[in-house]
Amino acid sequence: MKSQKVLIIAGKGGVGKTTLAVNMAVLWAREGWAVGLLDADIHSPAIPRMLGIHPQGISALVEGIEPASPMKGLKVVSMALYLHNEATPIAWRGPIKQGVIKQFISESHWGDLDFLIVDLPAGTGDEAMSAVHFLKGAMGALIVTTPHPLSLQEARRTAAFFRQHHVPIIGLVKNMVDYACPHCEEVITPFGKDDSKQVAAELGIPCLGRIAIDPAIATCIDRGEPLANSFPESSAATTIREIAHRCRGLMDERVRFTLVTQIVYKD
Repeated sequence: MKSQKVLIIAGKGGVGKTTLAVNMAVLWAREGWAVGLLDADIHSPAIPRMLGIHPQGISALVEGIEPASPMKGLKVVSMALYLHNEATPIAWRGPIKQGVIKQFISESHWGDLDFLIVDLPAGTGDEAMSAVHFLKGAMGALIVTTPHPLSLQEARRTAAFFRQHHVPIIGLVKNMVDYACPHCEEVITPFGKDDSKQVAAELGIPCLGRIAIDPAIATCIDRGEPLANSFPESSAATTIREIAHRCRGLMDERVRFTLVTQIVYKD
């Protein structure tokens, strides 16, 4: 695969990284790009449910992996596709998870992709290390956080992990920043003061956007529909669209810089 890879990760769970991954993939596919969406969360795969895709059974893993395609331009691979029952627990140790992620990357029938979005589980464990090890070519990390101090601290730790593995950080996305009451329009901040801008500056990475709390997101997850399709004019969908645009712009800029550098050194 010669695609550009985006690793979407958070230091803590429940900050909305999968929602961001799904909607970015849908938006790029709607723009005409060939997009792969890899659910690397082996223990708690959620992407198929968020896209309304039903399990296909474990037999699909026998000879090569055929991704699901919920819409034109989008291919999806997830452990949840190959279970007979969504309630089946996946209790695997590191080496098995490493092997599955390697299969997902190298044995899936991705075809020619423009972008591969990898939704990683929270933290910097086996899945993150395996993805960094097995993916080749242009790669960047997008870190998702909430304004909560614990989440911001884990964002710092996650950034340090990618720098140790020489993976460029595309930027920081701030989710669940505030909530506007639909009755009185008062804006509240459930997770406290938003210091993520300061954290991004401290890490030397850009803030790509601030996503407000939006009940429509939960509604879409329950329906198995992407927010970008069902509520495209909502505040959250608009912000995610802006984040996807900025992310792609930064990735293209980095690729151009790499090509120019290669030409200069070659000459």
